Amino acid sequence: MHSGLKYPRLAKRTAAILILGAGALYGAMARCQTASADTNQVFRFAISANLFPEVNENDARAAMKVWVMEISNERHIAVDPDLRICRDERELGEIFKTGRIDGVGLVTSEYASLSRTQKFDRLGVASCDGCITESYEVLVRRDGGVESLSQLAGRTLNVLASARASLAMTWLDTALVEAGQKRAADFFGPIRYQDKASLVALPVFFRQVDACLITSNSFKVMGELNPQLHKQLRVLALSPDVIPSFFAFCARDPSLVSPEVITAMTEMHQSTAGKQILTLVKADCIVERPVNCLQPSLDLLAKHDRLCGEATP
Repeated sequence: MHSGLKYPRLAKRTAAILILGAGALYGAMARCQTASADTNQVFRFAISANLFPEVNENDARAAMKVWVMEISNERHIAVDPDLRICRDERELGEIFKTGRIDGVGLVTSEYASLSRTQKFDRLGVASCDGCITESYEVLVRRDGGVESLSQLAGRTLNVLASARASLAMTWLDTALVEAGQKRAADFFGPIRYQDKASLVALPVFFRQVDACLITSNSFKVMGELNPQLHKQLRVLALSPDVIPSFFAFCARDPSLVSPEVITAMTEMHQSTAGKQILTLVKADCIVERPVNCLQPSLDLLAKHDRLCGEATP
């Protein structure tokens, strides 16, 4: 089983802004609900808590509700503002059994499990600097004398905890086992999870931690702000490109609503409420893609399950 991720809350000030925004748009939501009842074409969202692991559940709900009510009011799209927040794969499966869901935001390991019983035909994928994929890096100091992963046995490791990094440990486990080592939890010494890239990489820079596992994009951005990081730290191991999280749209009878919701999502970066969501998922925009773009990521999960003896439920 690929376990759920639980990390610290969003800053209280940001949460307050989101909740106030939801209240300001409540009237628009009520008008939209009345109109939606006549058409019986209501789009229903579910969201995995792992899509926003750094954010408190209520804050994530408030952020999504602001955006849902905005598109309902401005685009006259019937979207149910009662968002379902699911804490793990089991809850995601149950919510699909008990009611109709048209779209779901989740991480790839959850999709791998859910797609066994549910059919999806389109994705809304976060794009950063024009790229929808992410890669992961194990970083060490250049002067630390470490030349291979095997030399990190028993050493300390920091790991970035975010939706963008949701496949990082899956890849690292696989790379270690392929190299004849144990899985990360048994191979390294203490492993510490941090939700900020600076808290992951800087302790390696200052020789407080032996290595870190971070997204390539995070290390790139940090190096641009502090070139000394790129001078003192080097990439010991690099993952293939993967898609770690996204919104998936259910394949069902033609709907008058789903195409409009997908379009609204791809234009999310044009609105204030949409930009708040993009900030949470650390993206510039959302782009529409077919489900087959996930194949390399699903292949990684399957390989992990095969080599590590851990089957996705």
